[in-house]
Amino acid sequence: MATISASKLDTLDALRITRRPEKERGTRKPYGFVVISVAIVLAVAAGGYALYRRVLTESLSVETVVVASRPTSQQGTVLTGSGYVVTRHKYIIVGTKILGQIVAEPIEEGQRVKKGDLLARIDDRDYQAQLRQAIADRDLAVANVQLWSAKSARQRELFANGIISKDDHETAENALSVAQATLKRDDAAIDYAKFQVSQCLIVSPIDGVVLQKYRELGDTINYGGQVQAGGGATDIAQLADTADMRAEVDVNESDISKLSIGMPASVVPDAYPDARFDATLVKIYPEADRQKATVKVEVQIRQPNLAIIKPEMSVKANFLEKRIAGKDRHPLVVPAKAVQREGNNSYLWAVRSGKAKRIPIIRGSETQDGVEVLEGLNSGEVIAITPAATLSEGQKVRATTQDSVSR
Repeated sequence: MATISASKLDTLDALRITRRPEKERGTRKPYGFVVISVAIVLAVAAGGYALYRRVLTESLSVETVVVASRPTSQQGTVLTGSGYVVTRHKYIIVGTKILGQIVAEPIEEGQRVKKGDLLARIDDRDYQAQLRQAIADRDLAVANVQLWSAKSARQRELFANGIISKDDHETAENALSVAQATLKRDDAAIDYAKFQVSQCLIVSPIDGVVLQKYRELGDTINYGGQVQAGGGATDIAQLADTADMRAEVDVNESDISKLSIGMPASVVPDAYPDARFDATLVKIYPEADRQKATVKVEVQIRQPNLAIIKPEMSVKANFLEKRIAGKDRHPLVVPAKAVQREGNNSYLWAVRSGKAKRIPIIRGSETQDGVEVLEGLNSGEVIAITPAATLSEGQKVRATTQDSVSR
């Protein structure tokens, strides 16, 4: 192998490229990432600020109302219960004590009847014949009494003169007694026959309304016949006494201490929410319902509209504070839909200087006109009736005001 000369080695060293030493990995600072992050944060902040400025500067149309107060005698609601319309005497089932075919029945469900009105008439030809026979039997008994009265008088005279024996005298007296007893029996038979004839006319014992008919024209009343559900063998119709209409309401037993006899109330039918009837608490049942933990009460409806109030109709009863003579209340009442809730707190949106202002309030009882506000609201305040969900504190609003609310 040939030996390389020293001059050639020097030439190779001159051709070698010298590299700079590399910096250790991981020591480069991420200046670019930091710059990008800062830019994103600034962009988001700028967008949020722009949105915030837009919310503050843009006005939102809001339907409002001016709240005002004035003295009123309206009572506050103590509590509310649900129940059904009943009558004082509940329901009366009218029937007959005799059997026969119904030949007239001029009633229908829902028809109002007066005391003495005809409900049904039963074929009375058999009973009329029995009455005539009883009258004839009585006439025969009257004749026998007259005959034996005369005979007995003669026999007493003959016995006193010793012409007839004591046996003949007693036989005549006994025959007279039998004739008189027969007359009494026949008189009773006539009374019974007249009663049966009277039972052929079934009339209403009350002023009321027909709830249900158990029989139809042409039906035959007999103990083996079929009747509608709820009726007996001789029942004709079920009536309700409309002279005393009531609402039967279940009240939670923990609230029963708030009620007392004579307390005013208002009754609102579920089917007619705009109809309200004055009522008075007249009965608190002495026994509670263990399973439901309720106590049943009754309120008497004053001047019920019988075209609306019907037995078994669902109603709500609002028990009211007793009115104190000479004292008027000054509540602020706002529409119920204007009151907003957040947890256990209530608030309203007011419009002040063209901007929305959230007002915390303490609400009172709910009346037929709205919700009473006990604290937090002043008379003359402009409030939003139906505030939008996007409404925010300080946002500009355009108020479209309705008539003032004054209660």
